Amino acid sequence: MSDTLGEPTGTTPSVARDESHERHRQGTRQLFLARCCLFVSAYVVAAILARKLGSTDYGVYGVVISVLLWLEMVANAGVPGATARLLAGGRSDPADVERSSRAILLTISVLLLVALWFLAPGIARLMRIPDGATVFRIAALDLPFAALCASYDGVLYGRRRFGTLAQALVLFAFVKVGGVLALMAWGLTVERVLAVTVASTFALSAILAIRCRIGGFRPRWNVVRDVAVLAVPLALFLIASQILVNLDLWSLQSLWLGGGEVVGQYVAAANLARILMVVPAAQAGVLFASVAWALASREGGQARQHVQEATRFALVIAVGANVVLAWDAADILSLLFSSPYAGGQPFLRMLLIGFGLFTLLDVFATALMAAGRQWLVSLAVTAVVPIVWLSNVLLIPRLGPIGAATTMVLGMAIAATSIGAITYRRFGSVLEWPTLWRVFLAAAVVALTGISVQVQGALLLGKVALLGALYLAVLYWSGEITAGDFRSPLESARQPSA
Repeated sequence: MSDTLGEPTGTTPSVARDESHERHRQGTRQLFLARCCLFVSAYVVAAILARKLGSTDYGVYGVVISVLLWLEMVANAGVPGATARLLAGGRSDPADVERSSRAILLTISVLLLVALWFLAPGIARLMRIPDGATVFRIAALDLPFAALCASYDGVLYGRRRFGTLAQALVLFAFVKVGGVLALMAWGLTVERVLAVTVASTFALSAILAIRCRIGGFRPRWNVVRDVAVLAVPLALFLIASQILVNLDLWSLQSLWLGGGEVVGQYVAAANLARILMVVPAAQAGVLFASVAWALASREGGQARQHVQEATRFALVIAVGANVVLAWDAADILSLLFSSPYAGGQPFLRMLLIGFGLFTLLDVFATALMAAGRQWLVSLAVTAVVPIVWLSNVLLIPRLGPIGAATTMVLGMAIAATSIGAITYRRFGSVLEWPTLWRVFLAAAVVALTGISVQVQGALLLGKVALLGALYLAVLYWSGEITAGDFRSPLESARQPSA
């Protein structure tokens, strides 16, 4: 793959637009399948831990991991996105951008590691986790390795080397599953599983370092300033959006006075609903880089096309997941995590809606930030956080986990609607109306079929697979998806890219 940022000499604007659009779709496909592999591995790990740890310890593990992921988002501080945008703009030396972003990320992550190490006892008391300081301190060790991975994310997205990143993610998935399986012979505890998480992130950072070669850590202060100008509003958005995703669980853990097994059920439901996070994980970086490139080339129509394609992709996956999983929620939770988790059925149905809304929110926010509206997006999403927090305080003591799930859906609905309206004003239509009708036609067909066909046990997985296939078949029959949407990532990887 070439590392040049411009289009090949002699390429006509129309050909360049076609190549840019195809590269956007190729990158989305590659990363979508890689993220699917990563999510499948996560569910294998989750199923093992849910059964072996028990619902109470599994709830503790879920809370600690959610805090860790949020802290990693804080440590990233929007730097990968800023790196991608600077590389796409081509106004700074790429090597200086890479070194500076890497230095920023590692510095922030080490500072957070030290802070979490000393604050761990207080956080454990706040979350009502007995003897929880040790687990938070083990989790903190993951921060520097995650920061190094994030630095490569920004570089690879900026250079649109999506295939390299996809391959690394697949290897990471196998390493983590292998580590947990090996640990089963030794004995599973929350502490040991967190140690495997740290080791897996270290392995991913090592793989990326070998593939991409570390170019140094010395920052250029003028580049640091440019990165900071772009990164601060990005960081504010990422931190606020991840608070919206996790505040329901954190509030449930700290405000709910019922049994700990309920938190475990909620974690199981949230982990299954998080399958929808594969959408922003796969396409956010691709969309950001693609829109930034299109706008830098003064191709407003191409940027709108990227936004429409991303919205379409998010809607198709989100609606499909909701309609396929919601009808047999209790049985699916029992099959995946064991029967004590079946009580998470009402939470799962609501959380699927909430995470589905998040996929749309992420598309709109990413497009706007690539267009230079970082502060507007960040402040709008941040303004929703106090509303969600107050809703948790009012509802969780009265309704428990249902109250927590309700506030999550409420927050996502407010944020997605407001940011979607701003996106419409900036880019125009974000979705073609025929797409909306075709998707909901397919959803209606699948819903009727799902209600009519009742199975139990292992046959349930077959039913889920068949409903998913029926959903895609109706979309294909209606013309919403074509054979090109299923093109092999290996074929895509052979196409020339920048």
